[in-house]
Amino acid sequence: MRALVLILALLGGCRTTRTVDPRVARLEAVFDRLHHRGQFTGAIVVGDRDHVIWQRGYGEANVEHHVAFTPDTAGDAASIAKTFTAALVVALAAEGKLDLDAPVQRLLPELPYPTITLRHLLSHASGIPVLDYDDFDRLMPATELRTTERLLAIVGEQARPLLFEPGTQFRYSSFGYDLAALAAARATGMSFGALLEQRFWRPLGMRSAFLRPGRFAEFPGVRTLGYRDGKVFDVFDREAFHGGSNIYVSAADLHRWNVYWLAHPVAALLEPARIAGARSGISLGSWYQSNDRSAFWYPGHLQGFHSVVFRTSRYSIAYIANNTLDPWLHHAIVRAIVAILDGRPPPTLAPPAVVALASSDRSALAGRWILGDGEQLDIDPEGRTIARDGVRYLIVPGSDTSLYVPGLDYILGVAKDDRGAVVRLCVSTNLEQRWATRAGRE
Repeated sequence: MRALVLILALLGGCRTTRTVDPRVARLEAVFDRLHHRGQFTGAIVVGDRDHVIWQRGYGEANVEHHVAFTPDTAGDAASIAKTFTAALVVALAAEGKLDLDAPVQRLLPELPYPTITLRHLLSHASGIPVLDYDDFDRLMPATELRTTERLLAIVGEQARPLLFEPGTQFRYSSFGYDLAALAAARATGMSFGALLEQRFWRPLGMRSAFLRPGRFAEFPGVRTLGYRDGKVFDVFDREAFHGGSNIYVSAADLHRWNVYWLAHPVAALLEPARIAGARSGISLGSWYQSNDRSAFWYPGHLQGFHSVVFRTSRYSIAYIANNTLDPWLHHAIVRAIVAILDGRPPPTLAPPAVVALASSDRSALAGRWILGDGEQLDIDPEGRTIARDGVRYLIVPGSDTSLYVPGLDYILGVAKDDRGAVVRLCVSTNLEQRWATRAGRE
């Protein structure tokens, strides 16, 4: 009888002490509202190093086949693949299997540039004259499978001059990460996919992650598609290059990946890369970071897909969307989640008061801009590049009202005065949304 009473007391205690985290309802309210407005389809996982606080899927991963999007649904993580590649290369270097500062040509003899190193590739500072994969369109049949080896062979045949001396400038390069992944494979005698599976995915229980096959027809199961305005806005067929992109993974597994680094930070991956001695906006491990290094993140974006992994010393946020999120939502979603986790009211998810800026008007951005904390940003006379802390980055189109800066993860927008002159610059990140004014003006 005494044992029975004890058991009942314990069970009763479990029932009475169980509480519901009030933040869950607030998170659900934000994402329910976004989904009902047609602004978010995908999956979100929020947690800390010990447990998942909240997770949920919204909408469909494949509309034609009526496949619901869940936290375990694998989607195209785009450039988040770079965080896996960098972690692998740095780990192999620590084991003496790779040398970050040796000519990568030792492993990739097809590469016609003897001064490029793995460190240059991971730092987006190689100067390789491949601005985008579109560069290869006129150089190979549209039906041909695009492997890293095939693209490298074309670069070797073309042997075009470098854009700049390696290590002296920043130029975001997914192809550079493809080459780093291929170098890792050749150094170990294992495939890139097998290396990721052995070192990361299996030990961390990441069961959804896989390198996408080159052809859509070879995909396992029903493929998650990207959409825009209810229509398919998909990634590209016949892509068999890996390293800079082309990893499919779920939001739940991105959370596992994020939490691992939350619990096991590696200094070599978090130190900012150096461009001609100046601090880059991206670490050698392919992580953006706050100035005080209390937050780290990386986004992925391709066609209809957008994904993010974000962490502080306390929290992990991971989401994948497949409905072509408005660029201003990319950061606003993270800021809203962080506010809720910290017990603060979430900021508005509405875009800032910015106006459209035609490509022909980009020169109106030229000059020095000052943020509230005194940080200076310098935009060249043509409005094509922006410099911070001695490193210059390209500014690329985002939407009618936004521009994007790879290397800083800035989303930019402008406000004009009554005469149509650009007078303020909006600078958005996952941490905050700020306004800058021209130097010499209040």
